[in-house]
Amino acid sequence: MARRALIAAAVLAALVAALLVAWGLAGWRDVRARQHELAAAPGVEAAQRAGELARDLRGQLERVLARESERPYFQYQNLMHDPRASLGGNVAPSPLASAPADPLVLGYFQIDPAGRVSTPTINDEVPELSDAQHAAADRAFREEVARVLAPALASPAASGPARVVEVDPSTYAQNASANEVYRQRPVVAAAAPVGIVVTAPVWQTRAFAGAPALIAVRHVDTPAGALVQGFVIDRATVTGWLAAHAGELVARIGPGEGDRGEELAPGWRLAVEPNPHAIARAAGEAHVVARDFAIRFVAIALFAVLAAAGVVWIVARAEKLARERSQFAAAAAHELRTPLAGLQLYGDMMADGLGDPDKLRDYARRTSEEAARLGRVVSNVLGFSQLERGNLSVGAQLGDLGTVLCELGERAQPALDRAGAPLEVDIDRELRARFDRDAVSRIVANLVDNAEKYARGADDRAIRIAARDRGDTVEIVVEDRGPGVADTRALFQPFSRQPVQDGPAGLGLGLALSRSLARAMGGELSYRARAGGGASFTLRLPRA
Repeated sequence: MARRALIAAAVLAALVAALLVAWGLAGWRDVRARQHELAAAPGVEAAQRAGELARDLRGQLERVLARESERPYFQYQNLMHDPRASLGGNVAPSPLASAPADPLVLGYFQIDPAGRVSTPTINDEVPELSDAQHAAADRAFREEVARVLAPALASPAASGPARVVEVDPSTYAQNASANEVYRQRPVVAAAAPVGIVVTAPVWQTRAFAGAPALIAVRHVDTPAGALVQGFVIDRATVTGWLAAHAGELVARIGPGEGDRGEELAPGWRLAVEPNPHAIARAAGEAHVVARDFAIRFVAIALFAVLAAAGVVWIVARAEKLARERSQFAAAAAHELRTPLAGLQLYGDMMADGLGDPDKLRDYARRTSEEAARLGRVVSNVLGFSQLERGNLSVGAQLGDLGTVLCELGERAQPALDRAGAPLEVDIDRELRARFDRDAVSRIVANLVDNAEKYARGADDRAIRIAARDRGDTVEIVVEDRGPGVADTRALFQPFSRQPVQDGPAGLGLGLALSRSLARAMGGELSYRARAGGGASFTLRLPRA
């Protein structure tokens, strides 16, 4: 019996020893691998963060360049005549006359054929039109452009693709003599349209204010000579943005970095290095890994195996739940983040007393508009939830449909005007039909919101609402001049969205809910392509 016990003990001892040795060797290899991973983690994190920051910043620079590519040449002067905004003989301050259109832009400049430098914020002939609030900074910027950039840009340089813009004689004459028009002095226009050749802006690296600067330059050929237009990227703003987003990492931006870092623009790269404290912290964590393994090996080897299995199960379960939450959050945030950002921005501005005190009512109005937009999203989600449960109901009654539609147009007009989408209303106030006021408001609001979002890239962003008596029915038509609907097969299906590259955010519930509301009132919502381009949605309601 003792012999069997010894044999069993030896076998068990050998088995336990083999298991412990095998576990110890394998575990120590894991410890060494983990130590190597921890030592390399700060560099890996820095490289990953450099890629993320570069993608974000590069995207911002590309958006600035794309927007400036479309900017009319006459907006680089203090006064301008924009034929898209008004007709006849008149001028107005340029959108660039008060402040840069983007926080990344330090300032805009224009160099005329004689080498004279001008900026849209300064009007030497009519000083009262200059931006008095930033007068010193604006003049310092213009003087630096004249001192450093104008001589450097005098010789021809590489330029982007050119396009020809045909301008009517009156528009060209008013822009060429904008100050004279402002003084109400007559100007003489040519007899034929004027062709303006505008090249796409390209990035260049030039010295500015004692340091390398990233600038964008384009050339404009006019009958009066060649103009050089461009803008300077504010390096201080970029550096501040990097400092705010890099955390404890050390981020650098500049030209002449060779192959180091991530490319932002031709010749400019972003490099991120780990913080020395992070490197020391990683070395300490590597030592802790080895010490902890030794303790676990001696004390709780078997328990560690069971605990690891439990941890793996918990992590897998938590990951599954997190993935499900992430999918829901991504779908909701995709649509809600824009109005929420607007609410926070204008709310913070009013709470902290920022911005122009004279525009508090405008800030409050914009806050109200963003809240209404957020309300429409929530209303669509709740309405679709009711539709899914089968308890969507409306109370259609005979009423003054024309008055309701006119009121809707009047409420929507200010926000659409600020968005650059003028609203055309062609409605007879005496028009009557059987309808539910809230349902019609939701349908029209969804259609107008879609028209504004999907026609943002159109040359003509006008939206038209019309209502007509068709005998037994009343037709309400909402039209835009955007790209129209490419695929109508699932247009009114929930969560169906048009395959438009860089299209606006949305959950794809508005049209599905709108058609259901229309049918609940005894009507119908349909789509047809608008003659001449764009989308046209028609809501038909019974007259009685």
